[in-house]
Order: sequence, then structure tokens, then C-alpha cells
Amino acid sequence: MAKLRNKDSTENWSHKNDYPIEEVWNTYHTLARLIVPRLQAFKALEKHGYCPDFKGMREWNCAIQKMIDAFELMKYANTYSEDEKRTIEQGLDLFRKHFFNLWD
Repeated sequence: MAKLRNKDSTENWSHKNDYPIEEVWNTYHTLARLIVPRLQAFKALEKHGYCPDFKGMREWNCAIQKMIDAFELMKYANTYSEDEKRTIEQGLDLFRKHFFNLWD
């Protein structure tokens, strides 16, 4: 995560934010980099339950992995193959649909 800097310094910083302007311009890259390790840690966690939309923990972990795969692709790239676009769309749909189930 970006280290906060002196607001008087404007080189590469948004004049209205405490973040590097590149992080503001590329917000989805920044968020993807933050989300991936947290989803990985959540998946690895010995959870006490799983999302009720799935038949079991294995299926829930598979869905979490699809979310991870989507955000991994989004971390740095700006263009995607058709397969990558489908992977991203599927992972983001799962993330949106099950966002409130990402807790233990």
C-alpha cells in the first residue's frame, strides 16, 4: 500500500489525495494487488463454514480461487485475451455475488 507523503509535494501525487496519482489513475490495478493476498489468505484459512450457495468447502474454495485468478490477471495488465476476459468476468461475478460471504 502506498506510504502517505507530505501533501505539499506534488510530484506524482494527486493534488486532492494522499496517494500517488498512478494509483488513482489505475485504481483497479491497485485494488487487485490488495485483494489477491487477502483472498489467498482467506482461502488457506481453516474456515468454520462455507457460503450456502455451494455444496461444500471444496466447491467454495474453487470459487475463491476463480476470484483470485481474476484479480491476478488484473494486477498489471491492460489488455487481455478472450480467455482472460472470460476468467476475469467469471471471477468478478463471483466476487460481487459472494462479497458478503468472505468472512469466517
